[in-house]
Amino acid sequence: MKNSTKIRFSIAIVLIQVQTLFAQAPAFDDDVQDVPVDNWILPMALLGLGIMFFIINKKSQTEVK
Repeated sequence: MKNSTKIRFSIAIVLIQVQTLFAQAPAFDDDVQDVPVDNWILPMALLGLGIMFFIINKKSQTEVK
């Protein structure tokens, strides 16, 4: 019972914080600088997937032993 109450409070706090993150400053200019998307996004995503696969595989092998 206490565990579910803590989870509910945690979810409520996270939802309140996320709602405040969507607010924009009232003085937003239309003259913004374009920033190119970095070309390293795909290699970093693949590296992250590889590390995640390695860690999950390592943990599953230790649980079997």
